[in-house]
Parts: sequence; C-alpha cells; structure tokens
Amino acid sequence: MSTPDWFGRLAERAQAGPSELSAVLALAGSGGDLVDFSGGFPDPELFDTRLLAELAAKAIETRPEVALQYASNRGLPGLREALRADFARTQSRTPADDELIVTSGGVDAMTLISKAMLDPGDGVLVEAPSYLGAFSVFRSHEGVCVSMRNDEHGLIPASLAEAAADARARGIEPKFAYVIPDFQNPSGLLLSAERRREIVDTARAEGLLVLEDVAYRDLAFDGSTLPSIYELGPDVTVQVGTFSKTFSPGTRLGWAAGPAQVIDAMAQAKTNTDQCAGALGQCMLESLMREGHYARALPHLQRAYGTRAQALMAALDEHVGSMATWTRPAGGFFTWLDVPGVDTKLLAPVAIDAGVAFVPGAPFFADPGAHSQLRLSFSRTPTGRMGEGARRLAAAIGSQRG
Repeated sequence: MSTPDWFGRLAERAQAGPSELSAVLALAGSGGDLVDFSGGFPDPELFDTRLLAELAAKAIETRPEVALQYASNRGLPGLREALRADFARTQSRTPADDELIVTSGGVDAMTLISKAMLDPGDGVLVEAPSYLGAFSVFRSHEGVCVSMRNDEHGLIPASLAEAAADARARGIEPKFAYVIPDFQNPSGLLLSAERRREIVDTARAEGLLVLEDVAYRDLAFDGSTLPSIYELGPDVTVQVGTFSKTFSPGTRLGWAAGPAQVIDAMAQAKTNTDQCAGALGQCMLESLMREGHYARALPHLQRAYGTRAQALMAALDEHVGSMATWTRPAGGFFTWLDVPGVDTKLLAPVAIDAGVAFVPGAPFFADPGAHSQLRLSFSRTPTGRMGEGARRLAAAIGSQRG
C-alpha cells in the first residue's frame, strides 16, 4: 500500500517548507571543525548546573503538587510575585498582578500577542533589520510586516509614523510596532533613551501598541541599563522577555507585561495553545530569584559575553579589516557586518566550505532582496576560535571578490 502524498492537504502556511530560523538551528548543531557564528545560543558552560539540579530536586521533593502539576495560564502566583519584585532591579515601573503573564519563552509571548491582536491582513511595523523569528510568528498569524527605518544608531523614531501611514495607504491597519531596544538582534545596537521617548510619543499619537522585546536587557557588558520603553509608556507598551539567555532555554520561560486588557487576551489565547508554562521550571526560577541567585549570576554572564565580544572585535580588526564594517556591541550576543558588493546569501555556502558559519542578512528584513549584511553571534564561540573564524571569513569574502 502506497503512502499518501499529504503535501497538498497541508495548510498553505505549512507549504513554504522549513523557515529561515529552522535552518539556523540545524546549522548550529552541525559540529565538526566548523567555527560557528550562527545561532544566538547561550553557552551551556555558563549554566550553574549543580545549583539548577538542587533547585529542581527541592521543587519536586517539597512542592510536587505544584511543580509536577498544571499551572495557571498566567503563571504560578509565586513566580509572578518574584517577577514583579525583579522589575524594580532595573525599571521604575512595576506591573500590577493583572498586567503580567508568564510565557513559554519570548516566542510564545509573540505568538500570544499575535493571537490577541492580529486579524488577517493587519499590519505589524518592524525594524529593518529585525529578529527573523518574529517575522515567522507574525506572518503565521496572517499579519503583514511593514518595514520602518533604521540607521547606524538603531530604529529611527519618526519612521513609526511613516510606516503606519504607508500601511494605511495600502489598506493595512497597523496594530503594533515590534522593537528590540537593547543590543538588538541582529545588529547588537543599543537604542538611546531619547529615541525610546520619541517612540512612546509617536505610538501614543498614532494609536499604536509597542511590542518591546527585552531579551538581552540583562546582558549589558558593564551591567548598566537605560529606561525601558515599557516604563516610559506603560499605557502603550507590552514588554516581552525571556530567561533563555540568562537562566536556561531548556526551561522555556519568559514573560509579558502590559495593559491589563491585552494581557487578559493573551492569557485566554494561552489557554488554547499550550495551556501554561511548565510548572517545574517556574518553581526553579522562583527559587532562583527569591534566593538572590539570579541577580548574583548576572555579572558573571555579562563579563563572559563581554570577553567574547572583545575577542571577536579584535579578530575582525586583524583579519577582516577594510573588507567590511561592523557594529561594536556593548551587550548581547551579536555583531552585524556589512560587506559591500557581496550578496551574503551567496557567500554563506562558500564560507561553510571554508569552515565558518554565519547567518546571511536577507532573512532579517521584511522586504525581500539581496543584502550585503550578515550576522555573527559570539555567545557560544570559544575566544580561542575567534581569530580562526575571522580568518576563514576573510578568505571566503576574498574568494567572492576575486
């Protein structure tokens, strides 16, 4: 009996094949002699595995009725309270209990806001470039990504109004603007406090919600913070965050904070997806935060990733030099290169043959086309391999230019 061909029965959204993000994740696990600058993964060697094991064991032994059970769609009350307390560490605005939800990571938060806000054909204003995984989420919920403008300092606030007007002229109703202000993925740039305030003012004037992604906020190499968009404009902002970079991606935990009506709609959407974030991970994170382990671990992470960024900058200076320009991040996981005259999508397989991996720039733009940019992640690359990786990248660029 022959196997049916089910492709034609798949939903249209599933017939596009693997996403760009899937390709990145597959490449990041390929191993071998490859110097891998592709996936933006935390380094597992920085996890305090003994402490995590103790926290998991304690939760199972002392609170099995909580740790091993379903949780509320908004998250365990104890963790929500710990999260609210943690806001005071870097932000002047603490969400009320009904303004906060625990999510299964940052992408889950984006999924929930899409379910709550987007009707088919609605617009989402996005940076150019921006996180490619967010594009997939918005489009899978039939949203239309409309590009704003970025420069060497990050998002240009005036482009919110420009993009909103462009969308409306095309018959697209813009619902929210997706912004990554802290050490942006993929550029690594930090948005200035002045630009954050302008974004809030423009969002209010345009009747737009700002979806603020703070995945890298706790990873400034010097431990500093700027006012978040959420604390500047809590009436027009939903802040989404993740603990995948600072606690563990395996636990799949994040949060969203914003206007109570929006958070309630997200909670109802969560009931119809995965129901709740994993309770065991929530219990572990609650203990980590309440006992002070989380805040105490951050300086170590900040120094470790800062050391790697510094090593990569030195390697690019030495080996790539005038062949490209790149950002010099003060936090996060990424630097963003521009290689004039080179289509980095065509460069990528050449680089793989040379033994180095990166993510081409095109998927980070909502508008299709060839791009001369590429993203390098330094988060999981040993400092001793930075020089060899930069040397291989330079050789690949040189071969493309003849």
